[in-house]
Parts: sequence; C-alpha cells; structure tokens
Amino acid sequence: MQYYPIRYCLLLFFLFSLSSLVTGQERDRPQISLIKQPLRYRFSYEQLKMSGEPDLGMLGMGADFFIIDKLPHLYLSINSYSAIVGQRPGLITFGAGMGYLQPLFQSPLSIDAGLFAGGGGGGGAPDGGGLITRGHINLSYKMKHVSLFGGYSRLDFPTGEMGSDNFNAGLTLSTQFRTARKTGDSSMADGEVAPLDKTSTFRAQVTGQNYINFAGGPTSGSKGTQPGGGDISLVGIELDHFFDNKWYAALKLHGAMAGGIDGYMSYLVGLGFEQKLGSDRLILDTQVLAGPSGGGGVATGGGGIVQATVGLRAPLWNTYGIKASIGQTFTPWGRFNGTFMELGLSQTFRFLSTTNKGKKNAYQLKESERLSEFGFELLNRTYYSSPDGVDKNGDPYESAFNLLGFQVSKNIHPHFDLLGATYWAYQGAYGAYAEGLLGLLYKYAWTTSWEFRAKVLGGAAGGGGIDLGSGLVYQFGAGLVYQMHPNWGLSIGAGQMRGVKGSFTPLFTDIGIIYRFGTLRDH
Repeated sequence: MQYYPIRYCLLLFFLFSLSSLVTGQERDRPQISLIKQPLRYRFSYEQLKMSGEPDLGMLGMGADFFIIDKLPHLYLSINSYSAIVGQRPGLITFGAGMGYLQPLFQSPLSIDAGLFAGGGGGGGAPDGGGLITRGHINLSYKMKHVSLFGGYSRLDFPTGEMGSDNFNAGLTLSTQFRTARKTGDSSMADGEVAPLDKTSTFRAQVTGQNYINFAGGPTSGSKGTQPGGGDISLVGIELDHFFDNKWYAALKLHGAMAGGIDGYMSYLVGLGFEQKLGSDRLILDTQVLAGPSGGGGVATGGGGIVQATVGLRAPLWNTYGIKASIGQTFTPWGRFNGTFMELGLSQTFRFLSTTNKGKKNAYQLKESERLSEFGFELLNRTYYSSPDGVDKNGDPYESAFNLLGFQVSKNIHPHFDLLGATYWAYQGAYGAYAEGLLGLLYKYAWTTSWEFRAKVLGGAAGGGGIDLGSGLVYQFGAGLVYQMHPNWGLSIGAGQMRGVKGSFTPLFTDIGIIYRFGTLRDH
C-alpha cells in the first residue's frame, strides 16, 4: 500500500502548527468594530438538456454573501454546478457570480435574479474550453431561516456544445457572516459594550484516503477489485461548522494523487456527529455525505456518490487533533463502491461575536482574545506551456490557456499566511482540468498600500488530458498587492507549476481581486 496521503498530511500539518509556534501576534488592546452581514447557503437542481443521450441532472451548491453595505440586496456568490445524474460523471464546475434579491412588499416572497460564470468540465462531455455561464430568475418564499425557490435558469458551456433553458428549484439556509475590523487604539474601558456572548466553532482538516477494497471494478472497463494503476489514494481538505455541541455540517473536497486516476475529484456535503467516549481524550466521529464525483476514468455512474464514515478523534495539543476512520463509498448508478481508510489532521477555531442588534458594534479586544485575519481571492490564471511538452494524447500543449482561481488565506504571523487554493480551466482545450492546493505565503508591506508576497503550494491536479503522472503537483510564485480599501485589494503575480511526474511544467501569471476580513477568537 502506498502512503502518499499520510506523508502529505504530515507536511501540511507542520504548516498548520506554525500558527502555534510564531510569536508575532499583536498583544495590544485595540478597539474593534464587529460587523454582521447576511449569508445564505444555496442548493439547487435542474436538468441540462442533452442531444442523443439522457439529460444531465445538475446539482448546484454554494453560498451568497451580502457584504456591500451600500447595496444591501446585492450579493456576491461562490457556486458549483455538477452532474449527479446522466452519463457524464466527473462533469464538475466551480465559479463566482452576483445577484439581487428584491423583497415583494412586506410579504415572505422575493424575486431573485443572478448571473454566474466559472470553469470546469469532465466526463467526456462536449464542454469546450470549460467555460460555464448561468443566469436565473426565481421566485423565493421565506420561512424563518429557510427559503424555497423555483424558476427559470439558462445554463451554457459557450465554447462547447451544451446549453439549455431549464426549470430550477431548491432551497437556501440563511445565517450571518460575522467579521471584525480593527478601528484603531482606544482607551475605552471594559464593560462599555455588551460582552461577546456568541461562539461559533469551525474546524479545518487535511485528510488522506486510501481505498483498501472494492466490490467491483472501480474504473471504466475494469472488472477486478483493484484499478490498473495500483492503490487509489486521495488527498483533500474538510471544513466543519458546528451548529450544536455534537452536530456539525461538513464540506469535504478530495482529489486523486495515486492509482492512475489523476483527474478524479469529489465535492461532498453532509452531516457529522460526535460523542465523547468517557473523557475528552477520545471522541467517536461519524459522518454521512453526498455530492458530485468523477473524472480519471472512475466508474461513478451519473456522478452522484454517498459516503459514510465512522472513526475516532483525539486531541493532540492546543486546538489541534488527529482522526482515524474507516468509510464506505456508494455510487447509486455506478461501480465505484469501496471501503477506504482515512487519516485527518485538524485545527479547531472558536470565533467570538455578539448577539446585539445592529449591523455594527464597537468592542475593545481583551488580553485573552485575538483578531484573526483571513482573505479570499478571486484570480484569473494564465498558463504558458513549453512547446516541447505533449499531453496524454501525444499532442503538443497549447501555448497558453486560462483558469479561474479561488484562494483562501489565514494569517498566522505578521509575515505569513496559510493558503488553500483551487483552479479550474475555462478557456483552451482542457476544460476538465482542475487543481486543489495547500501551502504557505510570505508577505511584506513596505507601505500601507503596497505589499510584496511569495508563496509555495502543493496538492492534487488533473483532467483534460494533461499529463501529471499520479496527479501530485507543486507550484511557487511571487507578486504584488495594492490595498485600495481596508477590505479590498488588487493582486498580480507570476510563477511556475510542476507535476512531481508528467510533462506539464508551465509558467503562469495571475491577476486577481482580494477581500480581506477579520474574526475574533479566544486563544
């Protein structure tokens, strides 16, 4: 059995641990502005009409952020639209958009209209370069924190051969996006504002999976219990949000890194449950998740899969923990039905806020509290390929093609951030190509407006016929950021991406926009 995911998890866990070793966190007690803005999670379903084959059932999953104060009904969104029914498993896309939610008088009804653009593809679908566009106009009915909606949508792959007018339906779950921002030092005495009386618990976890048994042939055309490339190994990241002491919502993304199935990925959401076993030192952790999956020749049927796991979690030190579990993957319309072992290394974050009414509240940071800074970046990446390289089909790589990227950062030191990033092809001949990466960023601000940064990342990538061996990749680069607002900035950068194996070693340039925000947490 190969142990690539375990070694990779240990490397990334070392990066997580840097946040407990650095000593550069601020110790002053500045005045903080606590900000509450609407956030909603969106789930939708529609059928994309196909010619000469069954229609595709497209599952939409994402989040809408109402973060522009002067336009309270305008939202910015992050979404994916992926096949879970039909004959195109692995057709997975990811992108961003915006929309407007207009309440109708004083009723629970609203009109919701929006636009979306992204990249992706797969499943051998005629997706062209991977560009996906979608527009919708829906009627929404709100019931407290849940809204049901239905209406018209138009989903297209403009450079491919797919597109149709659709009826879409789904639901949204409303909550709040709670952030904090330093407003300067203050002599405000403790107790002049309401205490922080709300705690939100999140957990980030790096995971590795090794499949140990299959009920049938897991890849297209295979009949045995093992794929032709050896053991199937995946690496990924899991994000958990606790809405109860024991229950949490989970988002889990994985990509292949061994087993000859580079290009395979899964994008799952679901519920988890924890129960202490006698003490805090050992916790039973169970999960049930579902979502789109496919690529790499894996036989996932229409693309929808279900996973269930049961395992044990133990704390290591401070907010860090380790989890070992066994799980089962089930594909209702395919043959990718197998048992896997999973190892996870995690860090838990407890964010603080107030239940006071109003969008903004003043607060003075206490000695036992910390302002953690995060960033979200939307990027356009251009890869410039070597004319000597050839893809899996023996054809020379295109001289250049474009990808849509998303990068999330967490500040762990005045000069260092932890990074998570994903990139999806939307222009060129590689519409099914995607990457999932984790790494470290160094930054140095020489003025209040300009910042230099350098970064190194590693992870899994594949699809689109690009030759990356097992799918394990790394990349490095440098660039500049211009901070034009306390929350917003512009970025440019350049670097190189390389596969540990394979012929794809392009240079790249990036241009993007950054949204930075803070959260309060206890030590």
